[in-house]
Amino acid sequence: MKWKIKIHPLVKKEDIGSISKAQKERIKKTIKNKLGRAPKKFGKQLKGEFKLYRRLRVGDYRVVYRVYEDKILVIVIKIGIRRDFEIYKDLAKRLKKL
Repeated sequence: MKWKIKIHPLVKKEDIGSISKAQKERIKKTIKNKLGRAPKKFGKQLKGEFKLYRRLRVGDYRVVYRVYEDKILVIVIKIGIRRDFEIYKDLAKRLKKL
């Protein structure tokens, strides 16, 4: 089954700019190939307040997304460097904006 993938506008506005062109291509390709085919198989479910979201490791980056099974849809919410818990602090701020 092919899943539709949407990238949240804040990902494009705030997250992508600082990533190198090569890494952007790698992330884009991984999102398409893995999340477009089987988002639950490749990503791990987050815990606690983020339990509705999943994460996917792409090199030094983490892609945080949500799966809507009824719509066959994946929405990428946050892309960030895998440093400590910084991405999750940024995710909490991002979710308040939604």
